[in-house]
Amino acid sequence: MTRQQHILAAPLFLVLSVAITWPLAPNLDRAVADPGDPLINIWILDWDWWATLHQPLSLFHANAFHPAEYSLAYSENLYGLAMLLFPLRAIGVGPIAAYNIALIAGIAFCGFGAYLLGLRLTGSFAAGLAAGVFYAFVPFRFVHLTHVQHAWGGWLPLMLYALLLYAEKPTWKRGAFFAALFVMNGLTNIHYLMFGAFATAVTAAIVIPRRAWRELVVPLIVGLLVLAPFLYPYLAVQKLYGMQRTYEEVLRYSAFPSDWLFHPSEPERRLYPGALSLVVAVLAFVVARREKAKLALAALWIVIGFAGSLGLHFVFHEFLFGAVPGFRAIRAPARWAVIAYIGIAILIALCTAAIRNRWLQWIVPIAFLVTLWAAPVRWFLIDPNTPPVYPWLAGQKISAMIELPMDTLSSEYEYMLRATAHHQRMVNGISGFAPPVRGELSRLSKGMPDAFVDALRNVGVELVIVHSDRYGENAKAMRDWLRRELDRGRLSYVAHFDAKTGADWVFSLKGERASSPRPHELDVFLYGAATCTQSIAGALDFPPGGHRFRGRAQFRGWTSSPHGIASVDVWFNNRRVRYRARTTQLPIERCPGPPAVAFELTLSSRPATVWRETDVLVEVTDKRGGKTVFEDRWISWE
Repeated sequence: MTRQQHILAAPLFLVLSVAITWPLAPNLDRAVADPGDPLINIWILDWDWWATLHQPLSLFHANAFHPAEYSLAYSENLYGLAMLLFPLRAIGVGPIAAYNIALIAGIAFCGFGAYLLGLRLTGSFAAGLAAGVFYAFVPFRFVHLTHVQHAWGGWLPLMLYALLLYAEKPTWKRGAFFAALFVMNGLTNIHYLMFGAFATAVTAAIVIPRRAWRELVVPLIVGLLVLAPFLYPYLAVQKLYGMQRTYEEVLRYSAFPSDWLFHPSEPERRLYPGALSLVVAVLAFVVARREKAKLALAALWIVIGFAGSLGLHFVFHEFLFGAVPGFRAIRAPARWAVIAYIGIAILIALCTAAIRNRWLQWIVPIAFLVTLWAAPVRWFLIDPNTPPVYPWLAGQKISAMIELPMDTLSSEYEYMLRATAHHQRMVNGISGFAPPVRGELSRLSKGMPDAFVDALRNVGVELVIVHSDRYGENAKAMRDWLRRELDRGRLSYVAHFDAKTGADWVFSLKGERASSPRPHELDVFLYGAATCTQSIAGALDFPPGGHRFRGRAQFRGWTSSPHGIASVDVWFNNRRVRYRARTTQLPIERCPGPPAVAFELTLSSRPATVWRETDVLVEVTDKRGGKTVFEDRWISWE
């Protein structure tokens, strides 16, 4: 019966994960939890795929942060997760969709891993499902929707499951099974590698007889040899650039005991597992008191996870931070909580199995599903269409490039996302760490002195891409710099491409003659006049992101197309609710062809079908059927 139960449980957790993250599934090619860390992870997973095919021996020398070395090691490398996605990428699934499939599958995998552990300890299908539902959908999982590696916490309960199997009957096969899980956990999440290694080592010391270690240790040594090439770059960047977490940074993300009961402002410290889980966990010590060994196992993991989550507020992690190699790379000790959640999942399974009536057992997983239900989730929708400058860039043979402006709002996240289309080496990049040369180039890019061009040439940059629509009030300084360097012949015009509200301009640092002819469009741009596009342009002028309405709401902006505008639609609830905006012709004609139009939508109050915390996305259709979307914005109603 067990195999049939597994066959039922696996798709059940997948369906529940699709439902509880809704409406992610219908937006696989465009939705992210926010326009920040998810874009870094999309870039990492895509780079793992591309580099494996094109430069496998230089995997960690990724294309961001040029000219620094080992730039993939500035974040999680996610290679274990990337390998699971290789078949999807091979059949043409794009980097954003692949990332989102991984996110949904990872949450389901958490549930299935905890289910197997709960079923193993109790023999009860309902108890296994209860443990799985809690562990998959614990609030911590949704706090970390921006970090796909934390969605893949299923390796940890599976490691404990495999360790218990081995302790019951030590064999080479079971030892290899544990080692394989250990390796996959390490290739997926560096935090969980450290946490899982400690928790399973302590557990193994208790449950495995002294004479039964050989069949486990030998496969583990092989596993560590497999992990070594993926861990060495982290040591290398520590030596090269001093990459390690400071005491103050780690202290900030160290939890307080109260964070397990309340909701602190810092998301990393939101560890409250829910009232129901705490009540059921306590009840387990009463109703399952005869299961002393299993209760002790659960308590052990809870104590380790709780003590570790306190970080530098408690001697446990403070000692590891100061004395054990690798733990200085841990930014957020609060994430130790995942170990405690596995202990709580065990208690939930034991409490559920202690209910004598098998039909009543089903109340527990259902109750957890109801109390932990998170859907609908408000996602941030990015434009799935790649701006035209990036496919062009993919075909160039260059040593390196830079995109300007640097470090403006979400610019670096956007550049990393779009690097999945070109894979060229670039100065740009963002992570939890940046090498010194990156900071110096960013500083120079703000003031744009003469030394900026020299510095770019010194690090081998050949192309400069200027996104005119990102400069705002600094646009004049940028144009003055371009005009000056073009006149000197230190920059030369290469090409330009349409953007939503301006153009993406490409210049070369090869130093062609200052007398090289410039296209008329470049002079128009350099002197501050509006340039014309051959595609749909425009913007949502109001409301700004984060705006909170009180009753009446107005949405307005402008758009244009050389083919004329057919319609403007305003979408809410992640493209689930649509309204048609009213359009009026603008009096000023800047470009040949049909004039630009203003669009407006006024709602007297929040419609019943629109979430209180929602998003607004404008989609424009021109008279040739072409479509484009403007930047998604999160808004809310009081």
